[in-house]
Amino acid sequence: MIKFENVSFSFPQKDLYEDISFSIEAGDHAALIGSNGCGKSSLIRLITDRDHYTYDGIIRIEPGCRISCIRQFVEHTSEEITSFDYLAAPFLSLFARFDEVCARLCDEEDPELQTQYDSLMSELDSLDAYNYEPNIRKMLSSAGLDNIADTPVTRISGGEYKLLCILRSMLMKPQLLIMDEPDVFLDFENLVSLTRMINRYDGTILAVTHSRLLLSQCFDKILDIENKGIREFPGTFAEYSTWILETKIGLFEHCRDFDEFIEKQEDIVKRVGELASAMAIPRLGRQVKARATYLERLKKMRGEDPFLEDHHHAFRFLTSAQADGTSGISPAAGGDLGTGSASAPAIELKDFSLSYDREILSHLSFSVQKGEKVALVGANGTGKSSLLREIYAMLEKDVPGKAGYFRQVITEQDGDLLSGGERCLMQLERLCEEPHDILLLDEPTSHLDIHAQIALEKAIREYTGTVLMVSHDLFAVTGSTDRVLILENGTVREMSGRSYRKSVYRNYFDSDVFETERRRIAAEIRVSNLIRARKFDEARRELSESLSL
Repeated sequence: MIKFENVSFSFPQKDLYEDISFSIEAGDHAALIGSNGCGKSSLIRLITDRDHYTYDGIIRIEPGCRISCIRQFVEHTSEEITSFDYLAAPFLSLFARFDEVCARLCDEEDPELQTQYDSLMSELDSLDAYNYEPNIRKMLSSAGLDNIADTPVTRISGGEYKLLCILRSMLMKPQLLIMDEPDVFLDFENLVSLTRMINRYDGTILAVTHSRLLLSQCFDKILDIENKGIREFPGTFAEYSTWILETKIGLFEHCRDFDEFIEKQEDIVKRVGELASAMAIPRLGRQVKARATYLERLKKMRGEDPFLEDHHHAFRFLTSAQADGTSGISPAAGGDLGTGSASAPAIELKDFSLSYDREILSHLSFSVQKGEKVALVGANGTGKSSLLREIYAMLEKDVPGKAGYFRQVITEQDGDLLSGGERCLMQLERLCEEPHDILLLDEPTSHLDIHAQIALEKAIREYTGTVLMVSHDLFAVTGSTDRVLILENGTVREMSGRSYRKSVYRNYFDSDVFETERRRIAAEIRVSNLIRARKFDEARRELSESLSL
């Protein structure tokens, strides 16, 4: 269906790929992964719009292949139609074209019209278009969105709208459905629905994702971009992770032996060169030149290290006390968020309400103690981001600079070559540069690659200040926070992190998928560190033990 053959591509500021080759076959559910900024979204643009780019190599796409693409940033439509009508619109447009051709056929005898008629008839049949209404109802129900069927799309959340766009594409049955970070901004229930939708979809999918839930539950093929190359692996993400570690142990071990041989050759060249200079013997000079040429060939044969990229992210958040070299945390904000005394909570809301064109939050009361890490969760549209903005505004009014605020990355900037993940990293790096006693984080793991997600969770756990984090990422919530506040129906209820995690397992999964993935990632980090330390036998044992768990 899609085939890349020795493709190289770059921007003026950055080389992205060098001689990459891979294929996507009919029926594949492929995940495209890689670190932030490696070129995943650019690869999608090459597939969908290759005629507008200059590249080396060959990109083959089957003639007539219909490709539907859900971009990373979806612009919310301003059209005043319901969610159901939004999904029905392509079918109604198809019927309108069909009726027009039928009407013209009654008055004209044109072979071209007959061809259009046959083509439209075939398309209607392939889409099961005459049953579009029950099919839409069924899709909405399976996605958990039947409650917004009659809601104008202008009044649904960004996450709900993105899921609606995916549903619309699936209903139109393209030969290839491409999704660029489809999980971003979906609440947890919708994310679980998306995993089911992907697994039930019998068409071909190429999805860019950093979601540990999607990667662990979906996909039967992995495409991994690293150091301007690409690896193609037929299998699940867990199988790929094991395979790549096994491969890297062998490659690094081979490189160690190769490096030792190269070092010996370099020593010989140096000693013979010194001898040739001292004794002025032409024969030795020719020998030095020949050995130097041989050494250069060896270095080219050796190539790159198996660990092609440095995935290290050094996030470290500081409090004002740490920056000043003193102990303790500065007093809490006053007004609506606390009394300002040393023993007061870092954040405290009492009887707080919030309305825009409708009431979003009603008589909300909760507190966050100094040093606590609290997650604010809830379905799309419950007001989490709005609440976080209000809290930040009040904190800034009381003590400017006290709180650090990570804003949700939701729009693509014209002319900006940075990916969503790279812009998230820039925000996090700025937060690390200045001390803050409170961090307000709105979807901080969205767009981040897995290595950055893990590093951020570690930084949050080690931060001695207070964290209030809005997130749909259950790995981030369960891995870095103590307590969970659930927004629902305009109010809030509280659960411990442990109880919340158990409720998620009980309601959505047959097994503890989060704990399984946590152990897998922890084992991967341990094995990677052992390989870097060139302890290959220990790395093999660690990998073997992790597979037996």
